[in-house]
Amino acid sequence: MPDPTLQGGFDLAFAEQAAFLRNKLDLPTETWQDLLHGAHDRAFVVAGATKADLLADLHAAVQKAIDDGTSLKKFRKDFRAIVAKHGWVDFTGSGTPGGFAWRTKVIYETNLRTSYAAGRYAQLTDPDFLAARPYWRYVHSDSVMHPRPLHQAWHGKVIRADDPWWQTHYPPNGWGCKCRVHALAPDQLGKYGKDAPDAAPHDGDTTWTDRNGNAITVPRGIDPGWAYAPGASLARELREIAGQKVARLPPPLGKSLAKDLISPAPAARVFKPQKTAAAAADWAVRNDLADFADYGGVKPEVANAWNQSLFEHLQEFPELRKKQKFVGTCQAQFSRWRALEIEKYLLRLKTANPGISESVLRAHAERIVKRKTVKASTWAHSWAQNDVSGVCVNQKWGKDVAAFENALKENVLANFHPPGCDSIRSVVDHEFGHQLDDLLGLHIDDAVRMAYNDARSLGIENEVSGYAKANIKEFIAECWAESLNNPAPRSFAQRIAGIVRARYSARFPRV
Repeated sequence: MPDPTLQGGFDLAFAEQAAFLRNKLDLPTETWQDLLHGAHDRAFVVAGATKADLLADLHAAVQKAIDDGTSLKKFRKDFRAIVAKHGWVDFTGSGTPGGFAWRTKVIYETNLRTSYAAGRYAQLTDPDFLAARPYWRYVHSDSVMHPRPLHQAWHGKVIRADDPWWQTHYPPNGWGCKCRVHALAPDQLGKYGKDAPDAAPHDGDTTWTDRNGNAITVPRGIDPGWAYAPGASLARELREIAGQKVARLPPPLGKSLAKDLISPAPAARVFKPQKTAAAAADWAVRNDLADFADYGGVKPEVANAWNQSLFEHLQEFPELRKKQKFVGTCQAQFSRWRALEIEKYLLRLKTANPGISESVLRAHAERIVKRKTVKASTWAHSWAQNDVSGVCVNQKWGKDVAAFENALKENVLANFHPPGCDSIRSVVDHEFGHQLDDLLGLHIDDAVRMAYNDARSLGIENEVSGYAKANIKEFIAECWAESLNNPAPRSFAQRIAGIVRARYSARFPRV
């Protein structure tokens, strides 16, 4: 199934998604508070749009965006023409250019995200599919710079699909929320280190007052108006509409579409480079390469090199997937780590100090959990920290491809890195050498230690590289990188690569 990205275009809609929006009734409203929760399954609204013909044209523009995969830029062009046609001058609340950009983005993203969520809900709750995959895994995908703490806390929770928790927590769970759900079969629990599904978290409630003075209670972590599962009230109806579409198609096409209707998007079988770093981050998560990705501030070439190495390593060594909690920049990885640590510390403080306000406790937690920084000389690193483990690039180098590649070439010419390891891709491969070492315990393997001692006795800086002299771990990573990047890998690179594959096959035999 297509999983839309919001960085400049969407895949074409699938049947249930398109049907969800198409079958809504246009409902004039003055503010977003006029219609809440599951009522959105039946009504198309744009706050402040009170004229029927205006609303009909806006509905058609949003439907076009979903059906055709229209970009936000194109939607804004259509939107501008519609408001001019109807003389709708107060659509932003301020009439400023910034207000226009903000309002059109909210309308565009909200409708595409909720229609996608509704379509997926219809697919995931199909009786046959649900019987095969009875668990749903919450996947947090909000901005690293402005994460929602509870959405972060829910990340990775695997909860039964029929648990009432999903009635209020099925994403999106707020304005701009990008969280989503993955369906799992019972035999997939082990992939995420679980023997059984998790208990649904209960984080308490919060109350807000609408414009009419009514008190409305929603679970903590859910934005007002979002405590519902988009499409839940229409799931069966959407499946029937999709089924009718199948019946009208020629048999070969209908059979293919019917299969798609009940199956989630498989992970990509071939690597696909993306045009932007943001799209590369989305592709990595969408294709199950990592739990979370953020390539903010780096060039697409760098993000694609990272994704390709990650993709190919997971194809050959799928057991590495368990450690890919984060891929992207070192800076974003450290930022995410700190945000998670602050929430953990805050929870302990709240338990121990029930009488102190959360704002005071949070300020204390933020002082205690210090920020981590990346050395300017560091190109990349592999971090094994439980919550954000993974291979990341230093944003400083990732944003300047020419400087990055020139530095790599100079290092190879100086014999500091092996021949062939003068590409950005070789840097990622080096870090995956460390990950394979961590997975297989290569640095304490007798055969590896013997190879390391042999290389040292022969002059390791010439047999492998100057960096390999640092220690046995760097020796392993340098040999692994050379084995993948030197067209004619030398003896120690071949020797270590052979040991890596032999040890992996022995420990994780393919069924």
